[in-house]
Parts: sequence; C-alpha cells; structure tokens
Amino acid sequence: MKNRIVVFANQKGGVGKSTLCILFANYLAYKHKPVCIIDTDLQKTISMQRKKDEQMFEDEEPYEVQDFDVTDPDTMQQLMESAKQVDGYVLFDSPGNVSEDGLVPMFTNADFIVCPYEYEDKTLDSTGTFVQVINALRQQNPDMAANLFFVPNRIDARIGTSEENRMWRQTDQIFKKLGSVTPRIASRATLKRINTYELLATQRDAVSDCFDYMIKKM
Repeated sequence: MKNRIVVFANQKGGVGKSTLCILFANYLAYKHKPVCIIDTDLQKTISMQRKKDEQMFEDEEPYEVQDFDVTDPDTMQQLMESAKQVDGYVLFDSPGNVSEDGLVPMFTNADFIVCPYEYEDKTLDSTGTFVQVINALRQQNPDMAANLFFVPNRIDARIGTSEENRMWRQTDQIFKKLGSVTPRIASRATLKRINTYELLATQRDAVSDCFDYMIKKM
C-alpha cells in the first residue's frame, strides 16, 4: 500500500491533537488499513495510553505505537526517511510547541498535516501562528508538499451567538484558502473515553464524516 506520512500538529495545546491522532488510527484500523503511530509529543500522551491499554486488553494490539524524542534535525530526518519505507499510514503526534528544531524535518517530509482547532479566540490566534510557521517553512523548503487539513474539533452547536457563528464561518473560509476544512467533529462525551485498541460505535459515528473526508483526499 502507498505510504502516507500524516502529522497532527498545532501551536496551541489542549485542542485534542493527541486524541484525534488516536481516533484516526483506530478508524483506519477499523477500515483494515495498515497504520502505526509515532509519538513525539513531549507529554507522551499516546504512549502512556497504550501502556495502560496493554494491561486492560488481552487482544493483540491493532497497530504499533512508538515514542521518539524530538532532538536534533539530523536524527529526525533519519526517522522520517525510515517512516517513508513503511507501508500504509504513519501518524505522527507532534509536540505542542512548534519551535522545536527537530520538527522542521517532520513538517517538510509530511504528506499531510492535520491541524485541529476550536472556535475560541486563543485557539484561533495560535492556529494562525501555526499557519505562519508552515508558510515560512514552505518558502525555505520549496520541495515541501504537505497538504493541510483543518479540523473543527469539539464543536458544540448550541454555543455561539449569530455574530460569533458568522465569524466562525469566516474563519473556515480563510482556512479553506490554505488547505482543506473537514466536516466538524462535535463535542461528545464518548470521544473522551478513548483507548488505542478499539473504536466504539458511538465514536465511529462521531468521527466518520470527518475521517472519511480525509481518507478520500489522501
């Protein structure tokens, strides 16, 4: 199967980046597509979740999770070259701070960058900063070919005045000029009860529109 390097990233922490990475891996495994996760987030959220899950589940793991510390660019470049030799989807959970030098090879070698965001001022500002970083990398690295997916995440349709909703629609239109804006993922309690072994039917229903859109474009 064709290799796809998919990096989950945003300058702002707490927007569900690691959760979205796990859910996407679970969804791909549910679809019987080869996938693995490389956890480079300093908090090691996914790696720690896998260790917990290994104690809870007796089944064989549906995909591999490896953790890797972002250090120097040369080491990261070697990791990216190795990842390109893997069949299927290789998902990277990146650190929340995009200033790490080792992240440059990750972004420049990615096929796709998935950026979750919420309709909240600080998150939108940080997402804007993240986009500026990516655009600067493109200028410095003309061969960088990563496509951007912007994922409206944890969206509660009950919240927001008419003016706020208008501004949020405008935000989506701005992001559409820079990449693809996926269908929204609603804020649902079931998405807080995730693990790295199984995808509940309620979770699948919550993410299918978004993830089917991404997979089709990949």
